[in-house]
Amino acid sequence: MCNIHHKCNACSFSNGTHQEIWSKKLDKAINILSIDKNESITLHPHDQLHYRKKSLLHVDSSIIPPKIGLIQNNDVVNINNCPLHLESINELIEITKYSLPHFDKFPLKSILFNDDAIVLVIKDHYNKLPQYIELAKNIFTERDFPNLYLHLNPATGNKVFLKSYLYPIYGEIFLRNELGYWYHPLAFQQQISSIHIESLQISIDYLKRNENLLDLYCGIGIMSANAKRYFKSIIGVEQSPVSIECSKKNSFNTNFYTGNVETIINHIISENSTFFNNYSLYVNPPRSGMGEQVIEKILKSPPKLIAYLSCNPKSLNKDLMYLKNHYVINHIHFFDFLPYTNNIETLVLMELKL
Repeated sequence: MCNIHHKCNACSFSNGTHQEIWSKKLDKAINILSIDKNESITLHPHDQLHYRKKSLLHVDSSIIPPKIGLIQNNDVVNINNCPLHLESINELIEITKYSLPHFDKFPLKSILFNDDAIVLVIKDHYNKLPQYIELAKNIFTERDFPNLYLHLNPATGNKVFLKSYLYPIYGEIFLRNELGYWYHPLAFQQQISSIHIESLQISIDYLKRNENLLDLYCGIGIMSANAKRYFKSIIGVEQSPVSIECSKKNSFNTNFYTGNVETIINHIISENSTFFNNYSLYVNPPRSGMGEQVIEKILKSPPKLIAYLSCNPKSLNKDLMYLKNHYVINHIHFFDFLPYTNNIETLVLMELKL
């Protein structure tokens, strides 16, 4: 049975075996995508616990000991020994819980655990930053903590992180993960790196028939870093400036653009006309998908091959409705990027119709 508080509904761990949970979400994805029995499909189930290396938890330090966990029904539900968290994160949660002063002295509202970094989100203004830095040093210096940062946000509502600086208590702003890729504590990373790399290699092997690669929603540039030896030229596009900074550290020979894909894609195409004469497209969009407007702009200079990695079958299905008019689906891969949850990752390999 799950060791999490009985009120926590963050995952499906208590709802059955891994195979039962995998089968249920796979059937749901296949139904949403209306896949028939003739489609070429490969399944990649992955039964693994203690893999979640990034977790944003809320804090209620108005009581002693404070609560650290998820918000359910306007209350913070403690998380103890979560079977999905890295065991090191579970240990740090308990250490932090018994290190914190009362909210009146240190108004901590959220904690972001991210691989080797911890970000403390304080509900207050910048003018009190020096006293919070000093207090954080006094609280945590004697503990065996990884890289530690403060982030101040006077609201801390639905938007936990403002577009403002992380203030290091100790540690560097840019760090390396277990595979050696640079990341920032606030930048998105896949939870299980080995499965992500497997999906990237499948995509590269499919896309490398063309000399150029367009990497949309490129994140911290891991696709570009792995693909650079297979392509003559690579262009990466990402909205997050801090992710682009990581991308530039991870893939030196890629031409990166910062901005909203829908807004800047026409400019990128016009500025690199030769590139778009012979290119493949790799796309890993947010849960909302690419969207009709981005697809229409891409189709003005259509890629010969597409590898589309999606975390949301519903938005993927909407995008495929447009793409199927121009592309044939050659293969579909289903990955278990987040075991024991309802999330499933789908990789669709497509080729431009003759």
